[in-house]
Amino acid sequence: MGHLLMNLQPRLQVNGRVHAETYIAAVGAIAGYAAQRTLFAETPPVVGHNIHRVGTKSGEQYWFGDALNNMLMPKTEADGSRCLWSLAAGGALGAGLQPQQIPNLDAMFKHVVSTIGGANEGRSSVPAQHQAHFAARDLLKLVWPLALTCLSGKIPGAKREFGAAPIAWWSAITAQASNRPIQDVKQVLAPDVALTLLMESAIYCSKLDQSSIEST
Repeated sequence: MGHLLMNLQPRLQVNGRVHAETYIAAVGAIAGYAAQRTLFAETPPVVGHNIHRVGTKSGEQYWFGDALNNMLMPKTEADGSRCLWSLAAGGALGAGLQPQQIPNLDAMFKHVVSTIGGANEGRSSVPAQHQAHFAARDLLKLVWPLALTCLSGKIPGAKREFGAAPIAWWSAITAQASNRPIQDVKQVLAPDVALTLLMESAIYCSKLDQSSIEST
């Protein structure tokens, strides 16, 4: 987790600077896709039973289902230490967000679903001035190879190799990594906006088919 956060910002630098919204969206994209990979490694999808695969006119395939959604939001108190929503929301609260200001998670899911197949696919519901520089799919393609390197334990420049993290841990590791970034950018990005941007990127990327992200 530490190596992921330490290496992610340099990967996104443009002219020596990191765009806060793009950084936050990248954290969410990694966490959302990692949650899907963990779920499918533990419980291979049975289409029509615990998950559904939906195609669009463009030929893209997407995954839907409660099993996938439940990887992002806790159902029990024990889930709070591994699920993205509780950890990211905790980061927003740590950045000064009041509990009554926490954005509505159901609205985030509805927004993501409503944009699939349209011109705004992969874009957040946050105001235009707070959009990431890339749509979520393109952003994930950019940063997922770095995430895989960190999760493999083979960190470039590190004095030693760390053991590879089992896929079963990927969701929890990347969810934990979502807590600090929202606090790190609070001076330039309001925590409610950051939380929405992060979660909507995660929700969207959790639905992407592996072949469209890792085929090239």
